[in-house]
Amino acid sequence: MAKARKIHNDSDVMQKLLEDSAGIRQFKPGDLVEGIVINVAPGEVLLDVGAKSEGIVTGEELEDSEKSYKTLNPGDKVLASVVQSENDQGYMVLSFKRSEKERKWRTVEDAFKDQSTLEVKVIEYNKGGLLVDCMGLRGFVPLSHLDRVHFTNDIAKFAAGSEAELKESLKILSGMELKVKVIEVDRLKNRLVLSEKDAAVEYSDEMRKEKLAQVKEGDILKGIVTGLMPFGIFVDLDGIEGLVHISEIAWEKVNHPGNYYKVGEPIEVKVLGIDQESQKLALSVKRLTENPWEMVGEKYPVGSIIKGEVSRVVPFGAFVTLEKGLEGLIHISETVGPLEVGQEVEAVVTMVDKDNQKLALSIRQLQDK
Repeated sequence: MAKARKIHNDSDVMQKLLEDSAGIRQFKPGDLVEGIVINVAPGEVLLDVGAKSEGIVTGEELEDSEKSYKTLNPGDKVLASVVQSENDQGYMVLSFKRSEKERKWRTVEDAFKDQSTLEVKVIEYNKGGLLVDCMGLRGFVPLSHLDRVHFTNDIAKFAAGSEAELKESLKILSGMELKVKVIEVDRLKNRLVLSEKDAAVEYSDEMRKEKLAQVKEGDILKGIVTGLMPFGIFVDLDGIEGLVHISEIAWEKVNHPGNYYKVGEPIEVKVLGIDQESQKLALSVKRLTENPWEMVGEKYPVGSIIKGEVSRVVPFGAFVTLEKGLEGLIHISETVGPLEVGQEVEAVVTMVDKDNQKLALSIRQLQDK
């Protein structure tokens, strides 16, 4: 009996050695295999996976979410998952269904490397961008990476007052199919970031560089607002992206860009600077109008009487707005009683400092006259 077992074991070892020497690969259930389609028949697909037997995919194991098996032809390369090393007929049993997610991630990673274009379907708006279905994977397209055609045509009534309003406005894109390029992929973090702009010919690197070469500092350009952030406004200028910093929106103090512009709204800007490396522009809106401080001495000379509205009350006094972008301070020692925001006041100008943009006012001295 022991001798028979030894002979049997020797036979197994010899078989393994023969298989290894012939380059035959060994697979176990759960392994992912790449194979070449040998034959496609109703209800089954045969694959050459480099094993001692052919692989077969049948029944529900053929069906992935896209039913891609219906377009297979002999010679096509496919990815499958091993279900059974060998069935009663000697085939290795495989599944397309179980390898579907891996296949999709590989497709996305290849598209990122090759910079090829993918097609996605918009699901909904979510925190500054669109959630999309990319072959069954969840992807994200930031608003700044949408083609400007949506802003000029489809979303002319974008809201920017709140996330809820913006989400409501973007419902028009739900279900729409977009052509995109992958700009970031990390399967471990389940992160897939896409760009519709990069997939469009007019937004290619070459086109951006050509258009950027035509722009110079001081140019006045027209664009579309594509994003609002606490620090400023993102603007699309026919394929070139620029930023209007919050300090460059208006001459007066700006609390939030959303109080001045909405996403999708046309905007006119002045070019302050050009970053060739990032292919982005530094822009300004306020410099399209005259700085109110330039003529402050002529308009509001010392001794003149002004009327204004209290804009801010601080421990040492109150600021009064004379016109947009121009405030004067009434020091607490120059008041004759408590002041409130929104209150209309009349005061006399006691000091003008154009260079440091300071204007001193007094109610007390006016009443003493």
